[in-house]
Amino acid sequence: MQNPDIARVFDEVADLLEIQDANPFRVRAYRNAARTIRDYPEPIAELVHSGGKDLTEIPGIGEDLAEKITDIVKTGELPLRKQLAAKLPAGLLDLLRIPGLGPKRVKLLHKKLKVTSAADLAAALNKGRIQKLKGFGPKIEEKIRTGLGAAQVSERRLLLHEAEAQANAIVAHLEAGGGITQIAVAGSYRRRKESIGDLDVLVTCTDSTKIMDRFVKYGEVAEVLSQGETRSTVKLRGGLQVDVRAVEPAAYGAALQYFTGSKAHNVELRKIAQDRELKLNEYGLFKGTRRVAGATEAEIYAKLGLDWIPPELREARGEIALAREHRLPKLVELKDVRADLQMHTSATDGQATVDEMARAARALGYDYIAITDHSKRVTMTRGLDPKRLREQWRAIEEWNAANRGFTILKSVELDILESGQLDLPDDVLADADYVVATVHYGTNQTEAELTRRLVGAAEHPWVDAIGHPTGRLLGKREPYPLDFDTLAQAAARSGCLLELNGHPERMDLPDTLAAAAKQRGVRFVLSTDSHQPNNLTFMRYAVDLARRAGLEARDIVSTRPLDEFRHELKRAKR
Repeated sequence: MQNPDIARVFDEVADLLEIQDANPFRVRAYRNAARTIRDYPEPIAELVHSGGKDLTEIPGIGEDLAEKITDIVKTGELPLRKQLAAKLPAGLLDLLRIPGLGPKRVKLLHKKLKVTSAADLAAALNKGRIQKLKGFGPKIEEKIRTGLGAAQVSERRLLLHEAEAQANAIVAHLEAGGGITQIAVAGSYRRRKESIGDLDVLVTCTDSTKIMDRFVKYGEVAEVLSQGETRSTVKLRGGLQVDVRAVEPAAYGAALQYFTGSKAHNVELRKIAQDRELKLNEYGLFKGTRRVAGATEAEIYAKLGLDWIPPELREARGEIALAREHRLPKLVELKDVRADLQMHTSATDGQATVDEMARAARALGYDYIAITDHSKRVTMTRGLDPKRLREQWRAIEEWNAANRGFTILKSVELDILESGQLDLPDDVLADADYVVATVHYGTNQTEAELTRRLVGAAEHPWVDAIGHPTGRLLGKREPYPLDFDTLAQAAARSGCLLELNGHPERMDLPDTLAAAAKQRGVRFVLSTDSHQPNNLTFMRYAVDLARRAGLEARDIVSTRPLDEFRHELKRAKR
């Protein structure tokens, strides 16, 4: 089992407990365990089978949870989950797939309206009964109505890092069998979209029958949908569909280009081919019946008069014109990043000390980081008031004095209050090295109110960046209403940075908005929003976002040496 599969079981246990009014601390323990498992950098199932590491050494995993993880890995199930599920109607958990319906709202629907399924919910909507419940306004009702069909779909999209765990495991399984010359995972996964519906794996090999036999025997396969000599399709236990195709080496580049997509990008390429009296498909680029290109993607693009286009840009958003004119951006790479500018410690809701986070970041090759524990408004995380924040900053100054060659910036994740005021006074913010302002409360305000709050923060002299600007949580919470263009203009005008938050559950800013902000002259920072050292590797997802937005290293100030970074901040100009 892969880490996302184990985590999903704990997430379901937490949902079931919450619907059944269990102790909130018990619910939180399972949610935290799910996040820890999902984010853990090593395959936990391998640790269980090898016995080489005590699971209780993983932060947040005690003996009880370690035993449950072992049960899940060895049996594929957790008795507790089955016991809890047996107490509820079978269709109730399906409602959690609907945007806007978390466990609390599902519990309320079940308790007050006797809703037990998607059909019951649809009937309650049609009769106008939903609006009568506290906390169910017109916006929530419309969101539920729009997303109702999701409750009846058995498949679900995986977040990019969940899909990555599955993809890496499948590739490793196939390669371990030998005989593979080339292998790649194509589709939206290769384009690095924030969520993935299925996986397309392409191989060139010496014996395709052997590869297909090995693939369908992969341990996570729940159902073999088809098996042939050159293509097989399976469904994994978590519901993910995976295709493996064996292609001839002369067509590998063409197949990789075709199955990477996007569909709109491929349509434009085929039009270019037709204009040149050529035919482009998954088998190659043809002049009549003669294949003139196909072994590599680069030769196909070259024959069409284009520079090779990085997969992240293949969305038919103008990249083909840039490739024709040799003006494609030199996309930022992970090695360009010198700093991580949002992370949390055990002073608030993190799971490690300042020292532990700093040493982990230094080991990744960074030059500096920002410790951005929450300000006091975020009470559920024990947010820092001015006194505690200044104490932390004094400790950071002492750490910096004792550790040369690496710098911790005195920072804070500052809440933008519902009134538009900031959560800490100016004299405190003026003493910071870097301040990232965010919205956590009042997200049900109007577009005008939320825009005013964010623009006010962007224009404030001691706010250096706006963090996770749209507030979305993938698959859980839609972005709050926001006039983003107005925010982007304010950020460009004031010199405020916008954050690309690479935490896999956020991926915020969305790539389309980041691209639009770049056109307005906005500059960016990259962060992971880490809550433990293992999360720091999420920076690759922030880079994915940046690349999909067409950003270069020069657009991102956290690619600069520390002195240059400080000089680029708004506060440096005061």
